[in-house]
Amino acid sequence: MTKLWILLLSLGFFLSGCSAQPVTEVPTEESIKVLEKSELNSSYIEWYGRHAYQNEREYFYHTATGFRLEFYGRVIDIELRLEDKNHDIYYSYAKDGEDLLTSGIYVQSEFESTLRIEFDTYDHHVVELVKRSEPEDGLTSLHRISTNGYLKEVTIPEDQPHFLLIGASGISGHGALGSPGQPRTTENSSSLHSFGYLTAAHFEGSYEFVSNSGWGLAFGYNDVSGEDNIVKAYDYIGIDPDQQIIDITYDHAKQPDFIIINIGGNDYTSVINKLSGFAKTEKILEFKAAVADFIFKLREDAPEAHILWTMTEGSQNGTAANEVINQLSALDKAFVHMVIIKQVGDDGDLAGANNHASFITHQKSAQLLIDVIEGILNPTV
Repeated sequence: MTKLWILLLSLGFFLSGCSAQPVTEVPTEESIKVLEKSELNSSYIEWYGRHAYQNEREYFYHTATGFRLEFYGRVIDIELRLEDKNHDIYYSYAKDGEDLLTSGIYVQSEFESTLRIEFDTYDHHVVELVKRSEPEDGLTSLHRISTNGYLKEVTIPEDQPHFLLIGASGISGHGALGSPGQPRTTENSSSLHSFGYLTAAHFEGSYEFVSNSGWGLAFGYNDVSGEDNIVKAYDYIGIDPDQQIIDITYDHAKQPDFIIINIGGNDYTSVINKLSGFAKTEKILEFKAAVADFIFKLREDAPEAHILWTMTEGSQNGTAANEVINQLSALDKAFVHMVIIKQVGDDGDLAGANNHASFITHQKSAQLLIDVIEGILNPTV
């Protein structure tokens, strides 16, 4: 009897050990190990922001554009290209759900470069790569993705709110990681540390930027004539390093739930404030007309989206925009909100580089927007 019990116990331990072994996925002949050419825009990659397939590569232009991958393996290589470089391009990359704000940083400085991301285990992993730099810094594209395992079709979250973020340096994170007195660099700037991205991230939303430092709603430092501006850029895929609009129209297939706008300062500093008398009055009226036209266009394109137009206390462009918003119909006003955000140096906080808002100021501005959106989502009776 004793020998029988020993035999049964031994068998139990053996079976227990067998059941504890991890299940290893075995790749098949149909498994995808490489993404290139047109496959770079497929069900195996989730893109963030605007992108276009050209010259056998997937180009992505605006800041905070990037992608997410899922794969089974241990190593993944991401081959990037950089053309018309003005500055090094900075990216944030995250492994298995890490926070992009505190995860890895990759710097792209050459025409051809490869980011290799490695894990400790041969298993199912998730990788994100998002560009922190602006269109003016260089023309970026994805050339090839490969792994020692195999890629999996990405799972895209359902009912995820989509944020469209429109503006110039104020929303792009220009100088957000820098200090007073420093010039703006791609190292001390990051759209992922701007109030627009921070607001979208709070609601676990997807995001899409249309922005570049120096640009205006009607006219800016890039073009004082007003031919190329953010309103025009809104309908196109991107902006190039020469600050010309890429001649590929954008289909607006992904409808935003929230549109956050921070624009107009450059209209005043590059053009309006250099004028006087009737000439200045005329340009202010042009700016106000551009505000009204853009709001009506956004309302037509995304009638269910809430537009949050941001301004700092007492700003000339914000005051002018607010005068336009106050004249909207009750129906439009229900979807258009003026939000006063923090300005550089508020609350005694230090400025960032190039006299722009620091990360702490962006965080405080994001909270103001979050409070407004919470009120929209959960209105009090």
